[in-house]
Amino acid sequence: MGEQKKPLYQRYNFDNVFNRSVIAGLLYLLNHNLTYEQVWDDNTVEQVTVPFAYNFAHARDQRFAQDNYTFFGRECFSDKFIDGKFDMCPRFAMTYTGSQIESSNITNRFVKGTYMKDENGVLTSYTAFMYSIPLTLNFEFEGWVDTLETAFKIEQAIREAFYKNQTFNVLYRGMKIGCRAGFPESYSVGDKTVSYSFESESQLIKMSFSLSVEAYQPCFDESQSIQSEKKIEYFAFDPAVYNNHNTPTNKQIELHLHPIDTSRYYAAGKTIEISWDAISNSSDVYTILLYYITPDGDKHIIDCSLRQHNFFDWTIPGNISNFKQPNVLFYDTDEIQIKKQPNIVVIPESTGYVNSGCFGILDPGEFSHDGYVQVSCEYNDASSNIKIHDCYIAEVSKEEGVKQIFYYKDTPVSEEFVVTNPKRLKYKKGDFGTEITVGIAYPQNMEIKDEIHNLLII
Repeated sequence: MGEQKKPLYQRYNFDNVFNRSVIAGLLYLLNHNLTYEQVWDDNTVEQVTVPFAYNFAHARDQRFAQDNYTFFGRECFSDKFIDGKFDMCPRFAMTYTGSQIESSNITNRFVKGTYMKDENGVLTSYTAFMYSIPLTLNFEFEGWVDTLETAFKIEQAIREAFYKNQTFNVLYRGMKIGCRAGFPESYSVGDKTVSYSFESESQLIKMSFSLSVEAYQPCFDESQSIQSEKKIEYFAFDPAVYNNHNTPTNKQIELHLHPIDTSRYYAAGKTIEISWDAISNSSDVYTILLYYITPDGDKHIIDCSLRQHNFFDWTIPGNISNFKQPNVLFYDTDEIQIKKQPNIVVIPESTGYVNSGCFGILDPGEFSHDGYVQVSCEYNDASSNIKIHDCYIAEVSKEEGVKQIFYYKDTPVSEEFVVTNPKRLKYKKGDFGTEITVGIAYPQNMEIKDEIHNLLII
């Protein structure tokens, strides 16, 4: 035997029937909220739950009620089992009498909603425009009780539960639908009472009352539905001009990225310019999609502006590379005080060495005077030992902050500073640099594109 299908994924003819869901929810509410106390003697008081069932027969068919409660289950009403044919008291049957659309409560139909769809045995979440139809569902109830005191107790419980409203939730197409049950507001006050009559044959007291349920039935525009896990990443447009020579069939568009130096490293957090040429025989190529591709093959959108200008200043995200930056610290001198520490990143050469000019300035900082200050690159090695390379000197300005950072031997002031470690900072090959691809594409036809490969990011 094959693997048994889980109940959640089994399909039935009564699935996704809105009225049925509301009826089931109302029955659950009634069977768990309408109770009264039955006093048997001074020491015995029983909490009686009034049983309700849906009347599949005629609204006034007492035989249905009798037959339905002959063998009633623990799940619905109580934990008592009785064998035999009998008239159970109290008992109630619920009959659905129709519904109407509350047109005055109709709201915007262009609201996003989420629903579930069974696709080859897999429940998939979809998002689409949802139109909520406000409904009022009407129900009549007939029941039989044995004594007038019981009837009064049940009537009291009905008023306490449903005046004014009682709320409950049902599940429909994977959505939680809120419902509100109560006495219809269209009734007069006098009509909101429970009515009584006497059965001539059995001398039972028959009770009857009405309830209305307010709910919103969601209707989805499945022609525009998309899977919930998907999303709209960008919008694009391109006004085209056609004539006798240019038509949609011979429309031509070319995209060409300007070269980017792939022999050097680019630091995460730095800003580089991406520029290109866009050529079309029928339009101005309004929208251009910029992206980059990481070594794992994932494509990430940089920008998709609705009006491109043939260039874009891209700040490289910090999460592209796992390169471990050292702490770059600046030291005061007798003449120059640091008012604000600069924010500097290290950009090694292809050999791994950090030489003069291998520093990217994210924030130039602030200094009290012009001149030179000593710079140290510090980090923790694999053994958690602090390594210090204080063999760098920065040229600073009171107005501009850090202007340039050199290896100390490349400056005319190297002898003015005490260098404890003259060795340049060096990274092992393979410990730095992530190769990415930067590309440009025409959003309305992603096959029209141009890419630059092996751009190194640290």
